[in-house]
Amino acid sequence: MFIGWIRKKSLEADLNKLGESMTIDKSLILKAYHDNSSLCFGAYDENKLVAFISAYDLEHSFLINNFYYTDEISSDVKKRLIKLLLDNINEDKKPILIMATKDERTLFTSFKFNEFAKFKRAVYGGGGVAFNFTNATSKSITTENYLPIMSSLDKIAFNEEKVKYTKNVLLKQSSLVLANDYGYQHSYAISKSLVKISPWIMKDAAYSEAEKMIRGIIYHRGLKRIFAYVPSDVKEITDLYASYKFDMSEEYTLFYKNEKPFINLEMVYAF
Repeated sequence: MFIGWIRKKSLEADLNKLGESMTIDKSLILKAYHDNSSLCFGAYDENKLVAFISAYDLEHSFLINNFYYTDEISSDVKKRLIKLLLDNINEDKKPILIMATKDERTLFTSFKFNEFAKFKRAVYGGGGVAFNFTNATSKSITTENYLPIMSSLDKIAFNEEKVKYTKNVLLKQSSLVLANDYGYQHSYAISKSLVKISPWIMKDAAYSEAEKMIRGIIYHRGLKRIFAYVPSDVKEITDLYASYKFDMSEEYTLFYKNEKPFINLEMVYAF
């Protein structure tokens, strides 16, 4: 087993092969690698990519934005891969964030990650939800001014500037951005049948505006499966998803290492 730098020449082919055994965000991985390959690492079983991890250096935090591994990967290999990333981040103050599954809790706590908040993976399976979506509603959440809105709201929600990350890594040909003065929502296709909402940020108590946006994403993407990571303990947000038939049975945890980050969960409708 080789654990180390990504093999650049074969990366796309390696990801295609890895994607045959699991759902991966291939575009996010490629963009993360091309934007900053120094924080991207893989595990190879002979010439086969079997695990991948990457992180992005934001203004006030590091975000581990990809962590994939095949079923046969041992806990030891996962730990070696995480340790390699952390050694290269080489940071003992700036927060390092990861959205981890329930099964990964022990893995990350072994590296002294702490729980920031519990999340649910909200999943919309398609099908009908009765609601009106008028031209007036559509126009009220469609704007080309979303980058200034994003910059302003991210500073309030995260004390963070995320426009560069969004432009360089998140925005794709399949991206749909809905925005107005109360918030913004970004979604994109991971595959032909799966859409991810990330991120979705609203001003405090802008619940009626948030409802317009959840109607918008279903209206535009409702023939596909849609998912988002949602803070479990913010009732207004979880109630909104539940009222539009999103299932929230999968548990996740947002972990951090080093200093505790500032995140206003009341504003985070999708992480």
